[in-house]
Amino acid sequence: MYRKCLLLCLPLCGFALDAPVDLQPLSALEADAIITARETSKANSRAAHLAELEKAPVKSEGRGVLPSGQEIIVREVKPPANVGASFRKPEPQQNASTFQDLAPEGVARIPAQAQKTHHVIMLSATVFDKVVSRLSWKHENQEYVAFANADFNLLRSTNSITTEVDAFTFFMGIGDADKAINPYADEIVPHAGSFSTEQSEYIVIQGDPNNEVAFAGIEALLKHYDENLPTLKIQHQRSKAFGAAQARFNAKNPETPEPFIMQFWVPEKRSGVLQPPSSTNSESLK
Repeated sequence: MYRKCLLLCLPLCGFALDAPVDLQPLSALEADAIITARETSKANSRAAHLAELEKAPVKSEGRGVLPSGQEIIVREVKPPANVGASFRKPEPQQNASTFQDLAPEGVARIPAQAQKTHHVIMLSATVFDKVVSRLSWKHENQEYVAFANADFNLLRSTNSITTEVDAFTFFMGIGDADKAINPYADEIVPHAGSFSTEQSEYIVIQGDPNNEVAFAGIEALLKHYDENLPTLKIQHQRSKAFGAAQARFNAKNPETPEPFIMQFWVPEKRSGVLQPPSSTNSESLK
């Protein structure tokens, strides 16, 4: 268990810090190339879709302009030649919700999943100088506050963790702050030296420190942090590299408002039979 302390510290339990790393850091040139390729592919897809829409014979067209300046085009086009009604009897639905309908291995997994306790945790994290994070959350209407020697910026992409007995879903708001300009004037941010150098720990400053359930999610996060720290660092670096590359691309390629195009057709009579309304279709390009 990760350490909880007010004034006195409890014995430590270590966790591995050498998780295997599959990802590699991204250079600015690599990030630029990936973003450019992605944006080019998106532009080509839009152009191809627009060209496909333009092929349809137009029966009527209406145009308008939104207050934002974006043009709206609504077109009625002739139905495609291959449009027709087809009626099929719905296939009987297979009910596989009972244990008898499942394969033995599936049945074996159901009790294990059913036994897990599900938790949703709304967590606010303020990271001081990329070293110590102030964590606040509620458990059973009680406010908890703790400081941890972990940079929670590295956990931005972590939204769920499953343990042997619990399944945690996290909604985290994460921001950065300077320790010299502490927004929590009545609190003292612990120095990094107050924590172990071998693992992540947390110090409780508000809430019942003996309520193990209240801290289960925090401990799961810190365990995940320690066991995957190298990978989390690379993921964070790559995310920042992609964000910077996207900003550079947007600066060089300012977005021009594209028209919103909606095309639809009304089924026509064939052999004296009107196709059912369910055949009506529309296509649009944002």
